[in-house]
Amino acid sequence: MITIENVSVKYKKTVLKDVNIKASNGECIGLLGLNGSGKSTLLSAIAGIKKPASGKITTEGKIGFVTQENALIDELTAYDNLLMWTSMKKDDILKAINGPKLSILKVNDFINVKVRNMSGGMKKRLALASVIITGPDILLMDEPLAALDIPAKSDILKFIDSFKADGGIVFIASHEAEVFRHCDTVYHLKDGKCIEADKNRQVVDIIND
Repeated sequence: MITIENVSVKYKKTVLKDVNIKASNGECIGLLGLNGSGKSTLLSAIAGIKKPASGKITTEGKIGFVTQENALIDELTAYDNLLMWTSMKKDDILKAINGPKLSILKVNDFINVKVRNMSGGMKKRLALASVIITGPDILLMDEPLAALDIPAKSDILKFIDSFKADGGIVFIASHEAEVFRHCDTVYHLKDGKCIEADKNRQVVDIIND
């Protein structure tokens, strides 16, 4: 479970004010807002990277954070990048990426390819796999579908549904309408406020409110 109680976050000025969100196991929370609205800031606060100016964030379970800019090393293969994030041996890594959780991402198809030779979709799959292989209970995702082709988007969304079905909690910051159809609750971030939105409305209509 995650409980966010009256959380405010500041840099030079207040970015988020009095945010309140609760998420239970098997639930996906969507964060919608324009650039600079505080979506990434809120994810960073949940991950413990950015300390709130006030309020409290309580999390139960291990957190995995898939940032918008991946932390992959261009000169290494997919396998070698995975090695960096886990103490697992090669056979165990290969078993994991072909197991029920990670096989959806199809990383084994390019396990020996160097990151510099990968497509954007491959990089996104690998970045996600490198987080999931560590066994998080809570998954934070910043713009997970940005600049991806249709097959890659489909696989990422299938993975999100699978992670939820296994009891995981997902927080997704996005502009993509497709993402919010997979969320249980959507929050609109605007002018420092975080307000629950009707996820059945068009994204553009919510943002323009």
